[in-house]
Amino acid sequence: MKGPRSSIKLAPPASSEPTLDVTGKGAIPDTEIKPIQIKVPNAKHKEMKAYAAEQGISMTEMLLEGYRLLRDKRG
Repeated sequence: MKGPRSSIKLAPPASSEPTLDVTGKGAIPDTEIKPIQIKVPNAKHKEMKAYAAEQGISMTEMLLEGYRLLRDKRG
């Protein structure tokens, strides 16, 4: 059985755009991190993972950027 989960609370970054440390490079999370789960076909997962790696970013960073782009486009 897993132990209790702990949450890390840090001060928000100075910028208005949320920053999430998914790379371990020292960015400060703006809020507590909440995992999400989606289901995609294996082939699509491999394609997405490879593309993120080619770009030098994590899948989380890729999906967050995609969300921001879609939100900006649709309003």
